[in-house]
Amino acid sequence: MRTRFLAALAVSAVAAAICGAPQPKQYPDVFAKPPSAALKSLKATVGKPFSAGYVFIEGKYMPPPYKVERWGTAIRINGVQVTPEVVPWEEFIKTQKGVTVTRNESAAPVADFASEPEPEPEEEEDFDDSESTLDDLFDDDPQPKKKTVKKRKPYRPKPRKPEVTVSYAFDGEFVHNEKTRSYVERINKQRTNIDSRLRSGGYYCFGSRYRMATGDAKIAAQLMSKLPDIMKRNPDRDSFEAAMSAAGFNYLPRSLLADFFKNRIDYLQLEHRRKTENDQKQWSSILGGTL
Repeated sequence: MRTRFLAALAVSAVAAAICGAPQPKQYPDVFAKPPSAALKSLKATVGKPFSAGYVFIEGKYMPPPYKVERWGTAIRINGVQVTPEVVPWEEFIKTQKGVTVTRNESAAPVADFASEPEPEPEEEEDFDDSESTLDDLFDDDPQPKKKTVKKRKPYRPKPRKPEVTVSYAFDGEFVHNEKTRSYVERINKQRTNIDSRLRSGGYYCFGSRYRMATGDAKIAAQLMSKLPDIMKRNPDRDSFEAAMSAAGFNYLPRSLLADFFKNRIDYLQLEHRRKTENDQKQWSSILGGTL
């Protein structure tokens, strides 16, 4: 009885995930959040939801609908931050009147002896060579030969400079100016680019160990036609990476492939979405494109 209950529970969880039911938090906070002052001063720009495109965060598939927003100085999708600060809040502060600059100098870090030592100058030492050639046997005044051997000096780590950090602060209310408006425009442009590509059927892969990977609708269709099957049929990482390479996706970062492999159970959701979209296309063609 217990076994049947657990099996039913597992099936229900998979079905809920496929159907888009609310799930526990699945996407880690991998980017530093914008400061509260940035959120207060710059607010957010919220996009309208849509159901096209594909989003992966740390290799984890995020099902649609998607809502792309500028969140202060960063970008979020469905409430999950997917970029670091596009323009650091510090750059906004620098434009304000009455800004104060503070320089903090910390002690020099301790040298890391475990790291690869830098090459040191070497001393030369002479010694006699006991071996002789045939010519030396008939030499009237043979001279002992000498070889030069390089003697390495002991490694001495180079002294490191103190670390200097600079911070900016100002008192008073944040006031927009030409420079800050250009910064906001830059962040909004990135939000718009992500929104537009997803709406047209493209894909985005966001991660902390690689730059965002993206492709248009054609590349997304190629990737999604192969990825679910590769996730399903390759239970070890080496075979998974080999299959991705053989399918023509060797341009993707290895760290991204590692994230895909770690989340390969997502093939269930990807297969379900692919089947649903194919069914919709067939019905649409039958009904003359009314769907």
